[in-house]
Amino acid sequence: MTRTFIFLIALLLLAAPAFAQLDVGGWEVTQENSTVSVVLPAGTVVQPGGYLILCRNATQAEFESFYGLTLGGNVVYLSNDVDNPVVPMINGDEIYRIFDGTSTLVHGPTPAFDQANGRSHFRNDPEAAGWTSYSDTPSPGSGVEAPDATISGLVVSEVHDATTYRYEFIELYYDGTGGTGNQSPVISTVAVSPTDPEAGDNVVVTATAYDPDGVLVDVWLYHRQGGGAYTDVTMSPAGGNEWTASISSVTGDQFLEYYVVCEDDAGAQTSNPVGAPTSVHSVWVSAVTGPGKVVLFDHAHDQDAGSNGNWRVDDNHPNPSPTTPTSETSWNGQLSSWGYELFLAGHTVRSTTTALSASVLAGVDLLVIPEPQNPFTGSEIEAVRQFVFGGGSLFFITDHNSSDRNSNGWDSPSIFGGYSVPHISDAVGSDTETFCGALFGLHVHVKDEGLNSISGSHTTVATDPTNPVIHGSYGTVTELYWHVGNVMSLWPGANPNLTDVGGLVSRNAGEPHLMAWSRYGNGKVIGWGDSSSMADGTGSESHADNWTEASHRAAFLNGTMWLLANDLSGVEDTPSPFGVQLEAYPNPFNPQTTVAFELGVDGPVRLDVYDVAGRHVRQLLDESRAAGRHEVSWDGSDGQGRGLPSGVYFVTSRGAGAVNVTKVVLAK
Repeated sequence: MTRTFIFLIALLLLAAPAFAQLDVGGWEVTQENSTVSVVLPAGTVVQPGGYLILCRNATQAEFESFYGLTLGGNVVYLSNDVDNPVVPMINGDEIYRIFDGTSTLVHGPTPAFDQANGRSHFRNDPEAAGWTSYSDTPSPGSGVEAPDATISGLVVSEVHDATTYRYEFIELYYDGTGGTGNQSPVISTVAVSPTDPEAGDNVVVTATAYDPDGVLVDVWLYHRQGGGAYTDVTMSPAGGNEWTASISSVTGDQFLEYYVVCEDDAGAQTSNPVGAPTSVHSVWVSAVTGPGKVVLFDHAHDQDAGSNGNWRVDDNHPNPSPTTPTSETSWNGQLSSWGYELFLAGHTVRSTTTALSASVLAGVDLLVIPEPQNPFTGSEIEAVRQFVFGGGSLFFITDHNSSDRNSNGWDSPSIFGGYSVPHISDAVGSDTETFCGALFGLHVHVKDEGLNSISGSHTTVATDPTNPVIHGSYGTVTELYWHVGNVMSLWPGANPNLTDVGGLVSRNAGEPHLMAWSRYGNGKVIGWGDSSSMADGTGSESHADNWTEASHRAAFLNGTMWLLANDLSGVEDTPSPFGVQLEAYPNPFNPQTTVAFELGVDGPVRLDVYDVAGRHVRQLLDESRAAGRHEVSWDGSDGQGRGLPSGVYFVTSRGAGAVNVTKVVLAK
């Protein structure tokens, strides 16, 4: 995607009684030409005489600066950086329709726009029938009118800016209807701070609420985590029309759900979202990542090869320069947006131009390997294995078969396979895989394995609503777009140190995965199949801005935050057949600990103990057990009855088709 677009969608739709606000959450705007649509986020409410701006990739301040205006309180402003919609592009001759939450056509189709007639087209009067006006100076909000009893029409304006294409927009307004009697109170916005809360944070909810013809008597916040009943809190006035309330010490690794209700002096109530508590706001609360996390980008395997790859955060190594960037363009590389957002989240970003080793990985929390062009040595693979097994995280990005950018005979699929010879033109045969698939259970397809050179939009996404990668603090993942990329097959039985293995986004139902994850020892891994997706278009070398395309940004950053989080949860769609993760108590222990597990079904189960280097030190159990809870004791000795030294050990369970692991600490 070489052009960046901004869309302004302002809602001016059906008449509603008595100046009622309009809940457009779940409404869909479609563009006929490219068959692309966007669904407005749940809880999106527009007040009478107002409109909504849906912007693809700009802040409200940037939008206001370009058009030389200040948006009023009757405007709801959304951007994909917050809500991550898949926004239809405007390229000329488009036809639009809008559907409500029941898929009923509300307005459209619109006439197709001919760019040759001017930089925009619109209606001077939103309720007029004809499309008669063209202009080179479009003005957002020009169709706003006072609430009346007339149903307003659909207004579409398109701006054609030959330099940046950033400020094209569509307008839809909502004017409501006139009426008598008491007007209901209005809650125009609800927001949380921090926007990306972590476990233990105090979350402040702010609502903008007022009564058009009286005063508000009460404003309440209702919130909950983990299901169950909502807790209500009386919100306090904070000046103007703002009301606030605080939720203390939220719990990580789950959603915080909330909604706001207000009541005026005539007893009329309004909720936001409309229809609460059936429809509510929610924000993912991450497990604590803590300050000082270190993310290391590998740059020792010719990631600068080729004319338009250049997979780096910055051209200064090991520390990007300047040390305090002010935007993604402060650093020079196609991964600078990824690095800059990690910097904003409080993490340290580094790169390495030397071979991976235990010393290079010391103190690193997350290793990112973006499309290598030179193979990893056996000692490097062993260093990465030990790093992940001991609790480190790995994010690897591959590309399609035959993506040899430095013409040395190797491409990233064969490199990530750890093969002895490249498999760009030769089938694997009897060659042995030793790296990502063999260790981490994520096999990257190579020659003759199919689906290793694909393009197009893919929307088969994991459906678990609590999945922290699909539904994370950076938005919801709904689509990935492959510009000739690869897939991964899951290999859960590759080795005894694997825990859970699963897919996140698939090519189609039942087919290999574009984005997948696994657990190895006490570490976490994510694999991704198309390097184009991480390019942000900001480096000195030309490349399309695919970072903001589809749901790429949300997927990369949600995945990164999951890899950095201090948690032991997986991201699987269904519960483990063990029902609960393994647990050990006491922990730390001396001289003995009890390992408890729960089998979901009757069958064989095996428990083993490994040290931090991955060496097998003791088998605790290998037999059939009935479904239910069981306990096994371990006295801290090896298989020959010799006492083991103090340190970290991993107890692994296998059974009912699943593998789980828990960490125990022997403290003598």
